[in-house]
Amino acid sequence: MAKRGLAAVTICSTAFIMLGRAQASALGNASLPIAVVPHPFGLSSRDEVRQMADKCVDDIVKLVCEAKSG
Repeated sequence: MAKRGLAAVTICSTAFIMLGRAQASALGNASLPIAVVPHPFGLSSRDEVRQMADKCVDDIVKLVCEAKSG
């Protein structure tokens, strides 16, 4: 989508951020914004996951707005 001029963001957990950046670079989009969530989250309570999701939504909005203005 970013190659088409549309704002794009991907989401990775901290365990996969290096892989996410490498993949974006390999696909020709090294500057792809990545929102990061803590890893692991499988043992987190529902409330903890909701808090992570709330923060991630804020990060996604910020990254999309930056991508649109840049």
